[in-house]
Amino acid sequence: MTERVASLDLLRGLAAFSVAVPHFLMAAQLAPVAAETISILGVEVFFVLSGYVLAPQIITFLIDRPTGRNLMIFWLRRWMRTIPPYLIALVAASVLSPQLLTSDFLRYAFYVQNVTGQANTLDYFPIAWSLSVEEWFYILFPLACFGLVPILPEGQARPWIIGATFVAAITLFRTLAPATDHWGNDIRRVVLFRMDAIGYGFLLHLALERVRLRPFLAWLALIVTTLLALVLTQRLANVGTDHTIETAFPFYIGSLGAAAIAAFLTLDLQGRAAAAALFLGRISYSVYLFHFIALGPVLGLALPWPVSIAAFVAITAVIAILVSIAIETPVLAARPRYATSPTHRTYRAAKEPT
Repeated sequence: MTERVASLDLLRGLAAFSVAVPHFLMAAQLAPVAAETISILGVEVFFVLSGYVLAPQIITFLIDRPTGRNLMIFWLRRWMRTIPPYLIALVAASVLSPQLLTSDFLRYAFYVQNVTGQANTLDYFPIAWSLSVEEWFYILFPLACFGLVPILPEGQARPWIIGATFVAAITLFRTLAPATDHWGNDIRRVVLFRMDAIGYGFLLHLALERVRLRPFLAWLALIVTTLLALVLTQRLANVGTDHTIETAFPFYIGSLGAAAIAAFLTLDLQGRAAAAALFLGRISYSVYLFHFIALGPVLGLALPWPVSIAAFVAITAVIAILVSIAIETPVLAARPRYATSPTHRTYRAAKEPT
């Protein structure tokens, strides 16, 4: 029932390393502003991609067939996919900090450190903010589906209405939030104000079901949105506070994620290229989770910077591969499956993501 798309796995892997490598450069004080800009864009592409690949599963089992059993299977599948590696990475980071079993650790463990604002005293596992956004989307968007499906007519418009309502609600919450000089912590990395980024990916899936992608236009759109995002986001990193750009950020960054997905979908990867892309996709989550573990040891060696970067990437990849083999693969194999039948199985269900 699982069909991985090699080109999207390539995008997923590139996004993971576009976060990991800039974090290393920032820690080593090598082009920190440019590195921070790229890492921000990498995280945001992840958000839109998550919504896109989850859309078929959500539409088929939570909108077209909204049963309590399907809801529980959706949650179990998501939690089994995301939580075990996360907790291992969190424990490792907490032991190194050391912060194991502190109140900050417990907030990380339950994804509540940034629900309405930054609650932790010491943000020693900084990548967790985006994972909290993801986890709360997994909870709240299906509940929105269950709340809206009974009052909406059947048809192709129903997913659009649900997705647009969810995105509009989050956008409204963010718009009503008071202005702040600490936009990164108070807005950009807060669950309540950022779940719409994943919702954009859901809406993108609906849109691309109706549109035939033209490679030239898709890649042109990606180039334009990337340049725009780089310029605007780097200005934020340089200046620190620009309320106009901050207000525009969710929209131009969502456009970047959508353009990246559309462009990569036009790639027809075959043979070794497809295998390499699928490999990158499979280790991408662990690369994102565990790259901070490799930072300290590599920086402590005081190697020339090209060697340091290569060593960092290699160590991160090795850790990710080991976690993928030892933890992710057996847990994914044990996840419950949705009940399907010839009369209910759909194209959307056949593209259920891992």
